[in-house]
Amino acid sequence: MANKTTNYELVKPLASEFYDVEVQNGNMDKIDAGMKANADGIKALQDGQKDKADLVEGKVPAEQLPAMDYEAAGTAASTVKAHNENEAAHPYLLEQIGTCVTAAQNAQTAADAALEAVSSIAFTIDVVPTQSGALTYNGQAQSPSWNSYNPDTMTLGGVTTGTNAGTYTATFTPKDKYKWSDGTTDAKSVTWTIGKASMAVPSQSGTLTYTGSAQSPSWSNYDSSKMTLGGTTSGTNAGSYNATFTPGANYKWSDGETGAKTVAWTIGKAAGSLSLNKTSMSLTAAKLTDTITVTRAGDGAISATSSDTGVATVSVSGTTVTVTAVAKGSATITVKVAAGTNYSAPANKTCSVEITLPTSTLTDNSWATIREVSSAGKGANYWAVGDMKAIVINGKIGNTTISNLSINVFILGFNHNSAKEGSNLIHFQIGKIGTTAVGLCDSSYNSNVSGAGYFHMNDSNTNVGGWNACTKRKTLYGNSGTPSSPVSNSLMAALPSDLLAVMQPVTKYTDNTGNATNTAACVTATTDYLFDLAGFEVFGSRSYANSYEQNYQLQYDYYKAGNSKIAYNHSAVSTAVRWGLRSPNYNNNYNFCSVTTDGAIYDTYAYRSLALRPGFAA
Repeated sequence: MANKTTNYELVKPLASEFYDVEVQNGNMDKIDAGMKANADGIKALQDGQKDKADLVEGKVPAEQLPAMDYEAAGTAASTVKAHNENEAAHPYLLEQIGTCVTAAQNAQTAADAALEAVSSIAFTIDVVPTQSGALTYNGQAQSPSWNSYNPDTMTLGGVTTGTNAGTYTATFTPKDKYKWSDGTTDAKSVTWTIGKASMAVPSQSGTLTYTGSAQSPSWSNYDSSKMTLGGTTSGTNAGSYNATFTPGANYKWSDGETGAKTVAWTIGKAAGSLSLNKTSMSLTAAKLTDTITVTRAGDGAISATSSDTGVATVSVSGTTVTVTAVAKGSATITVKVAAGTNYSAPANKTCSVEITLPTSTLTDNSWATIREVSSAGKGANYWAVGDMKAIVINGKIGNTTISNLSINVFILGFNHNSAKEGSNLIHFQIGKIGTTAVGLCDSSYNSNVSGAGYFHMNDSNTNVGGWNACTKRKTLYGNSGTPSSPVSNSLMAALPSDLLAVMQPVTKYTDNTGNATNTAACVTATTDYLFDLAGFEVFGSRSYANSYEQNYQLQYDYYKAGNSKIAYNHSAVSTAVRWGLRSPNYNNNYNFCSVTTDGAIYDTYAYRSLALRPGFAA
């Protein structure tokens, strides 16, 4: 609380208080009233003394002395002087004069005090200036505005201009006669600031897609003059990366922070691709499995499924899909590639599978299937020696026409004598009607007939040239041609086309000299599609034939198993017939071996018509 003066109770503000003009005005009013009262008192006193002499040095001036008709002598002057010097001579006057003098002195003191108070208030700076408003960094030099700054009362100094964001210090010094409210006149330091400029955090502009090469993103709101880019700024593989942005010294983020901001950016996966090296496949007994090679972009996992696992199954290893046949039928293999590191998942691709597997019933299988099984060397896995399959013989054979004869062929053996005759073959023999063994007979059966077109070994009665040179082999069976181009009026030409399509050549060893020879050199090879069996192949022993033939031959499993060697006429199945063998008699030049009606081996004239029971391989 403010103090007050002793006489007039003038308010004296404390140093810590702000200047108040109302207080000053109140003080001045009191001073003015006091001084006026003093002046009025002095004037009244003066008016009261108008009729009294004005004493000068205690004496009445000569001009105020009454006219006298006598000369003042020293006695009178001395008496007046003594009277004037006597304090008791004029008590009232002296009292009044003392009161006036005291009042005047008091008034002067009050006026001096008031003047001092007013002067003190008038030259006091109550408030130190402060920054007015705010400054924000703009790259240019800036100076602040000031609250309570009066250049008439103070001097501005220190740092008054700045460019970069930060805190600066200005000074304010009172000019002459002025002082701060604390009574000091020293310079006051005042801080002022330039704030950091606000900016948005950058973000990835546009998109990146994997290319196999390093890439860097473009940025929205990125200004290298305002911030520093760091972190991961380049990448090759698809994925997410983290870059960092650090504001420069004069900048801050829009949220007020000034630290580094982590900003994610991405490289997207490229469009995936998928291709298969085949879109269809066929599986058979000869080819129970097949593979699909998958080509895809990237490293996405490959998977495959079968539409029917009861028909085909699949497995995947690397980029290879293996399809395995299970049963006859159709299935669709669907190949998928998952999204990989750098590629998205492509559309699925398919491969159709057709499976033709054999059945255990020989006759239910096509010749093509039989051939496939045979080629795979798996015939014995499905069928047995002696199993039959029906064919239809239709055509002219030599001089004999056989029309649409349904006759069974039966299995003699699997891979018979493969080391010499060829591997992966199933050997068959023609024929059976039902389960009865039969031979094809012409009208001259069991007759000796010369000339072409009969079911004999040669057109004349000779075994010279053996099996290789005989007309049955070349002409009647048609081995001088091929299944795709058979000899006219041959048995080969009368066979069904589906059988011809799979019929395979067989290497047969026989005495191909005849003419009563019996040397090893006479046993040579022929390549045949249709062939008579040799004596050793049927009986497993040598009779009538060159003794060296057996070194190149094996008995067929069918006959080795003890099956009957008796055959019957195809057109009269109750009549047993003799059927021919390809081995010439070693002891004469006109006979070939044959099987008798009671199933024994014998020899017969070369020009005798016998039943035909040839073998073939598929």
